[in-house]
Amino acid sequence: MKKNKYLNGILPMILINFSIGTVYCWTLFKEDIIAYTGFSKTVTEWCFSLAIFFLGMSAAFGGKIVEKDVKKSSLITCVMVTLGWIVTGIGIQYKSAVVTILGFGVIQGIGLGIGYITPVKTLMLWMNNSKGFAAGLTIAGFVIPGLIANPMIVYFLRILPVYSVFFLLAGIYAVCTFTAHRLIYRPEEAGTREAIAQPVQLREIVFTWKFILLWLLIFLNIMCGLALISQEKQIYRIINENISDELVVLCCIISVVFNFVGRLAMASLQDRLKRKHIPYFFMAVSSLVVCFVTATSASMMSLTLMMMWVVNFFFGCGFSCLPNILEQHYSMRQLSTVLGLTLSAWAVAGLVGNQLALFVITNFNLTTLYVCLGALFTVEFLIFVVWARATPPPPPTAYTPPSHSTNPQYDASHGR
Repeated sequence: MKKNKYLNGILPMILINFSIGTVYCWTLFKEDIIAYTGFSKTVTEWCFSLAIFFLGMSAAFGGKIVEKDVKKSSLITCVMVTLGWIVTGIGIQYKSAVVTILGFGVIQGIGLGIGYITPVKTLMLWMNNSKGFAAGLTIAGFVIPGLIANPMIVYFLRILPVYSVFFLLAGIYAVCTFTAHRLIYRPEEAGTREAIAQPVQLREIVFTWKFILLWLLIFLNIMCGLALISQEKQIYRIINENISDELVVLCCIISVVFNFVGRLAMASLQDRLKRKHIPYFFMAVSSLVVCFVTATSASMMSLTLMMMWVVNFFFGCGFSCLPNILEQHYSMRQLSTVLGLTLSAWAVAGLVGNQLALFVITNFNLTTLYVCLGALFTVEFLIFVVWARATPPPPPTAYTPPSHSTNPQYDASHGR
């Protein structure tokens, strides 16, 4: 069967992201886990924090694996994600905090990181003329579980013990990720396209102000986004303790929709922009404004929902617009590696974001939380201004296939 972007690019991307994106559904599990095991809130918070930390760090160190062999990275994703859900279920069943943290935080976290970067460059290569849309589509796929898995998980939790839900999800995601592993391929002409790009030494990337400032910008945006996402259900209950589970789930689903639309819409906009980082300006300004406005009346559910949805919209934008920005500054050749290094910001933010939110909510109030987030988004905006002024993007280089190709696969695919 002839390989194409739908069967070998888009479908594997959907299957992988459907499997790994459920990490953001963790807020739905926490109360049931605590009720069954007697774990403290600290244990459940560290499960999520370490999952995001190992996601970012495995992406940072696994970029070279993805660069060299996308089939190998997809298989690692399948094994680690499946094993992570199983070990987490065992930890909950036998009420072991250490095993639960190991399963969800460490093992699955590694699978999440490798899985997150596996389809990004692959789909951008399949859709070379619309890289922004391709990156947005790939990273938007990470939030699909929030649309499907949220109600599915709530239903499973009603009819099954909480640990059984983890075993059931392990089976579902094993099938999805293994199918993706079998299907995923990069286009045959990708080797030729990458060969003409100038190689970049990683030390020339990491130890520069351009990279450091961008890393800090991404770190602040992710930290603030995670602070809200990880406590979303709890925030709604603080405002209205009588709110129904169904309404909470509906609000969470709407947040996911905004996250999804933000990823796809702003990344697609990049294809029409000469300077790919412009969406980050709107991201920083909108986020800081909405947090300060909500802080004026933190007990109003309508304002809180507005803030939650706007921040989610641009939280998604921060991820989906990143690959195209990196491609413009560092070329496609080492995109997976550079993207992985940048996502180490996600690892650190995962340790800080939800812990910060939990600390402020426990010891202060929602107004303090929103003011803190607004202040952090202000710092993000200032960093963006410095970065944008100090690092103009290089002129774009159009790709022109060589007139006498030495790549027989490329020639065959183009009728030569």
